[in-house]
Amino acid sequence: MALLMCVGTIMGQVDKAALKLAQKEAKAQVAEAKKIDDAITAKINEKAATQTEIISECKKGQALIRKAIKSGVIDDSKLGEAYKIYADLTQFPNNALLDLSQAQQPFDTAFFFTNLKALTSALQGEIKYTKISKGEAGNENYIKSKKSSLAQCANFYLYAAQLNTSCGKYDKALEAFETTMNYKTLYPEVADLVKFQVSEEQIPYYAFHTAHEGKLYDKMEALFDKAMKFKDNAEATKQVMIESYRERGDTVAWANYVRQMTLKEPKANENYIQMLIAYYLKKDKDAGEGSNLLMPYVDEVIAADPSILIAHYGKAYKYFDMEKYDEAFAAYQKCTELKNDYYDAWYQCGLCKYRQALALNSKVSSIKNQVEAKKTLEKTKGLFGEAIPFFEKARECAPDEPQKWAFELRQCYSVTGQAAKAAEMDKLL
Repeated sequence: MALLMCVGTIMGQVDKAALKLAQKEAKAQVAEAKKIDDAITAKINEKAATQTEIISECKKGQALIRKAIKSGVIDDSKLGEAYKIYADLTQFPNNALLDLSQAQQPFDTAFFFTNLKALTSALQGEIKYTKISKGEAGNENYIKSKKSSLAQCANFYLYAAQLNTSCGKYDKALEAFETTMNYKTLYPEVADLVKFQVSEEQIPYYAFHTAHEGKLYDKMEALFDKAMKFKDNAEATKQVMIESYRERGDTVAWANYVRQMTLKEPKANENYIQMLIAYYLKKDKDAGEGSNLLMPYVDEVIAADPSILIAHYGKAYKYFDMEKYDEAFAAYQKCTELKNDYYDAWYQCGLCKYRQALALNSKVSSIKNQVEAKKTLEKTKGLFGEAIPFFEKARECAPDEPQKWAFELRQCYSVTGQAAKAAEMDKLL
């Protein structure tokens, strides 16, 4: 037991010695950093310091003060002064780099961002650990100025994001955008002072498109909802998001995304419904007979919003392609109810009857029973007759384009014994 107590005492003495050594080292680092700070401040005030000198000297001072603060051995009562030195040594290079930028001279964009992160950390530390005193000799106005500087840095992060984007450093750009978007949370002491140079909705919009430019698709997806809040360019953002799936070569993911989006808001996404209908039709065609990806989708769209014309048309088209003419006719008729001047729908209604008539007519010669053959022939004529009003409605919708409807009308009028009208169609052809 006595031995253990002795070891404990020795360890305690070692810890105290190590602490004193660390404190001494930190004190020396602070002193040396202050010396650099005072010297460069004097030269700046005398306008005798070059931008190169400011950056070079401040980098040396930053390295020293950063070590001292990170050591964790500086007393809280002295941290305010340490952070003040740190703030000076980061504020001066920030100003110098901005001057170079304004003069359109080259500068170290990577250091600008690194220094900016150090600057905001230093300003926050100085504000936190500096005891505020009021009155003529107080520092209340000084701290207010520091808060103003910290609030202003929000826009510098936005600038850093733009710089990194232009340099193709997309990860760094997104880091800067992330800080900008969360600035009021990260620096709550100045949340009420921050005024961005752009609307707050634009920041995630810019970040989203930067992620797209850098092909950082996971980050794009994380930013999408926020980017869509910038209503002025929401449609462009949506298009970029959708097309990004194709860029990745993942058409299945593209189709799934578009499906979810269109079912959620059919009316706002009719163009995308049309695109997905075309995609499913091609997939069905490539897969061969029996494949029917399209029908469940259009049925879901119609269930979500029965007024979506293109969904009804897609459904009709699919039935027609399957030669289910009665079902196709009903779906095309629905299209005419939704849009009375829809040429395609009226024409296709007529074509459903016309195709049924042709199919029956091809069977007449093979029917041996004369009575049955006659009945089939009459039914065929009846279907040609039923097609006429729909082709005539198509004619009303496109009166100056007889090539679209005159051939079918001539056939129907000929079969139903209306020779004069058939001749009229001949002239138009």
